[in-house]
Amino acid sequence: MMCLIKKSMLMALVAVGIIFAQSTKQWQNLYPAYSGLAFGNSKFVAVSGDGLIRTTGDGAAWSQYFVSDGGNSRKLYAVAYGGGEFVATQSGTSCLRSGDGSGWYSEGMGFNEPVRYLIYGKNSFVGVGDEGTTYLFDEGAWETYDAKQNGNLSHIAYGADGYVIVGGEVEWSPNAKGWGSATGASVSGGVGVVAFGNGKFVALAKNGGTVLTTDSVKHRWESATANEVPPGMTDMVFGGGKFAAVGKAGKGCVSSDGSSWSAATGLNPNDDFTAVKYGNNTFLALGAKGSVYKSADGKTWTKLAGNSAISYKQIAYGGGKFAAVGDSGVSVSSDGKDWERKDNTKGLVGVAFGANRFVAVGDGGTIISSADGNTWTPYEGVSSTEILTSVAFGSGVFVVGGRDGTEQTGTPIIKASTDGLSWTDQSSSITKWGYGKFPISLCFGKGKFINAIKGTNMIKICEAGTVDEAKYWTDITITALPDGYGLISVAYANEKFVAVGAKATGEAVVLNSADGESWQALPENAIVKKVRSATYAKGAYIAVGDSGNVYAYLSSNNSWHLQGKATNRDLYAIYSATSSSKEIVLAAGAKGAILYTESAPTSVKHASAPRVATSSKTGVMCISRTGRTSAVTLSFTPNSAGTIAVYSLSGRQLYKTRLGAGERSASLPERAVSTGSVIVRYSGGGRVVNQRFQFVR
Repeated sequence: MMCLIKKSMLMALVAVGIIFAQSTKQWQNLYPAYSGLAFGNSKFVAVSGDGLIRTTGDGAAWSQYFVSDGGNSRKLYAVAYGGGEFVATQSGTSCLRSGDGSGWYSEGMGFNEPVRYLIYGKNSFVGVGDEGTTYLFDEGAWETYDAKQNGNLSHIAYGADGYVIVGGEVEWSPNAKGWGSATGASVSGGVGVVAFGNGKFVALAKNGGTVLTTDSVKHRWESATANEVPPGMTDMVFGGGKFAAVGKAGKGCVSSDGSSWSAATGLNPNDDFTAVKYGNNTFLALGAKGSVYKSADGKTWTKLAGNSAISYKQIAYGGGKFAAVGDSGVSVSSDGKDWERKDNTKGLVGVAFGANRFVAVGDGGTIISSADGNTWTPYEGVSSTEILTSVAFGSGVFVVGGRDGTEQTGTPIIKASTDGLSWTDQSSSITKWGYGKFPISLCFGKGKFINAIKGTNMIKICEAGTVDEAKYWTDITITALPDGYGLISVAYANEKFVAVGAKATGEAVVLNSADGESWQALPENAIVKKVRSATYAKGAYIAVGDSGNVYAYLSSNNSWHLQGKATNRDLYAIYSATSSSKEIVLAAGAKGAILYTESAPTSVKHASAPRVATSSKTGVMCISRTGRTSAVTLSFTPNSAGTIAVYSLSGRQLYKTRLGAGERSASLPERAVSTGSVIVRYSGGGRVVNQRFQFVR
């Protein structure tokens, strides 16, 4: 039996505050975890799992907006365009709406599960989600309906005056309010994607190798073998006379007729592609790890961005290149923006440059090196029981730190090398450090190596200029580190030493030193929590941590400031270097996150706009009020006649008036706004816009 739940729209408009802060002037997210894509109004709008909305005309230049709700980031699932507006879905409780892809506002949906794929058809937004649930935005409210299948729905398409949904099965509906099973559309493993074009629906099997077609929304489907259709397709579109699909592991396919298919080429095999759309005479495809590709024909793809590794732990610069290392290997960049994976060595945690060579270290005693950043060679004389945690270079010597054994009983490890190729193990000379006291982070500055000891307030200093001198370390106790805090990282940049100490509960403190021996704690601030790494750049101390938070300490007001966010993924590394005569700052972390900026930190508070009583503006409509008279005004000039209607939150129509072609404003009687919160709907020229306005008395 069909299940209908009708929900009132609960919008939080600009009267309550815009929920986006444009972050392109600060941190640019180079590789968002893309989850959805739409095209409309001559632009592509992409949404991501790390709370980012990006817009572009050609896929090359992007503007970006970060989603924030009360300081908490929200994952975005899907986006669609229709009726003159973009709609993006978040959790089951809300979606976002925009007339132009830049100014957005939040709208309540009232569901428990998210809408995972969304389209526009027949003057309505329709989406699919988990447990066989479909979603319909109709007459100013969201409704849910049950499909016949109970499994998760993966895709939906509109055409031939009806809708088709796919998942475990194929179902159809003339109005998205009741679903019927399709005849002849059963495929082992289920159906992954569906699209409409050239007068017919085309669907691809989840397991690949099979295509389904029909020329009517409810007539019998035909199944055929299609060997060039790969498994795991996640999105499909019809455009430029062709069907194009993309999916897991960089796979894709294309067809002119929906029956004969060719494999796509050029897509990043290290990324799972989540979205493809057609617009401005081009196909654009996006990946869950930040890949952006474009194609003129849907078959041959050109990379615009991508090839990032996962979970970066540290970055180094030298020889005109940046190298970032992490759980899945090494990525290299010449400018800090365009990165390519160059090595797949697992478990890397540290990297340094010196003697015209990069050296990276990690789990299992791993040491790899490269003279050009492209080809990496492993050092064979290591023990697989060793856990190497850090590496630094200075005074002609590489020094590597780590432990042998568990964190509780592990003995410290120190190795040294002048060329990064042959290494001398000095561990037997430093056993007096004691069990459980081992290097966690290394840096070099002002003629000395600084070695932070895991979970303590102790650092060790070494002025090694030779391999043999790497065995001599002097203890320094950082008395400025509060009780209960343990060191987790240390760095040197722009003549400053910077260290981070943290509690198990997440509180963090950042310390600085001019000489590496005398340390001071920067003022504590309640917002600085779960910080993992810090540096000194752009005239400020900058720290990064969990949930994509970036903090800057500005001496001008002796306080920490949360910077404009560009991701909700955890950040593990912060690094600065001068490249091409400009100081670049990079932050990197989980799931391939890389943030880039050339701008100095700011003390501007990033927060929602305050409530206002006299004017409510966002999207494509605003309401102004003078005394007891209110007026609604459109942000565009309609070229045909339309209507303005006002509804209560319960759905009761309070007022309706005609708006002629060329007219942008209409007066509202007092009774139309007397309830305090209303929904205003404009309909005209094939465009439907709904917005909620709240009058604060």
